[in-house]
Order: sequence, then structure tokens, then C-alpha cells
Amino acid sequence: AVELMQAIIVLSKFKINTITADVGMCADMSAIKSLGAILESLLLPFIDITLSLQQQVSYLSRYMHRTFTFFHLYRSAFMPHVLYYDSQTMAKNACFCITKQQRLDGLQKFWLIQTGDDRLEKLFGITWMRGHNSAMNYSQALDRISAAKDIDTVFKKHPDLESGSQRLKITHTEGLDHI
Repeated sequence: AVELMQAIIVLSKFKINTITADVGMCADMSAIKSLGAILESLLLPFIDITLSLQQQVSYLSRYMHRTFTFFHLYRSAFMPHVLYYDSQTMAKNACFCITKQQRLDGLQKFWLIQTGDDRLEKLFGITWMRGHNSAMNYSQALDRISAAKDIDTVFKKHPDLESGSQRLKITHTEGLDHI
């Protein structure tokens, strides 16, 4: 998904000759340029480690304003209501986390990637991998959540025992398919 978004961003930066191009091509490129700007505003703050925190927030703000404008004009023809709400909430949450960290200790460094929910995803995975029955009742759910917390406590005390997750880590050797 990230590679597709990056390809759209690159495509959106192509210049076309509006004098020789037909109307359809100009309209398509205009739409691609708008989409590329939106995707760039969303993606770069999370994958470009050279950006300052101020630049990251500027990109997120640009994303929020552009998507608000398009959503206001085109509603669900632009993006589904749930996706709009989730993406606005994600960007707003990042700003809140930055503000909270600055109030707690403004001297500490902060990265947007820290606002993720990797720990929650790991606990969810541990909870669901216990047992063969994927449909659990209330009592089974409590047992599995308790066991997941116990496993998490062991991993916190002995981090060398945890193999980690390849899909939740961004490194230079893997494709950026998970933010």
C-alpha cells in the first residue's frame, strides 16, 4: 500500500504540456496531482525520518485541510465517511500526542511513529492465538486476555525471549508495507 501511494506521489509530480495534451489528459493529471498532494501529506510525516517535528505537523495539517475541503465538496464520492473520520482522528491524535509530550517534558525527542498501536496489536494477536476456537464466549475472552497480559509481562521482564514481529517494524531491508 505504501509503495502504491509513493508511486502516485511520483506520478503527480510529472509535468504535462497543457497546450498539446487533450482535455481528458489534463483533467486526469489534475486529479492525480490533487491525490498525490493528499497522499504525500499523509505519508511523508511517518516515513521520512529527515523531517523535523514542525514539518511533520505541517504535512499532517495540510492533509487534514485538503481532505476536509474535498470531503466537504464531494462527501462519500471522495472517500467513505468512516475513512474520513478515522484519518482525521489519526492526524488529530498525533497533534494531541505531541502537545501532551511537550507538556510532560519538552526536552525529550518525539517521533510520530511512536503514536502507533503496535503494543495493542501484539496483545490482540496473543489473545487470538490462544486456543483453537476463534469464536469465544465472555469467560474464554477474559481467560485469553489474562493470559495475554501474563505473556506480555514475561516479555517485558525478558525482552530477549520475544521474537518480535517483522510486519510491525520499519527497517531499510524490508518493504514499507506497514506503517
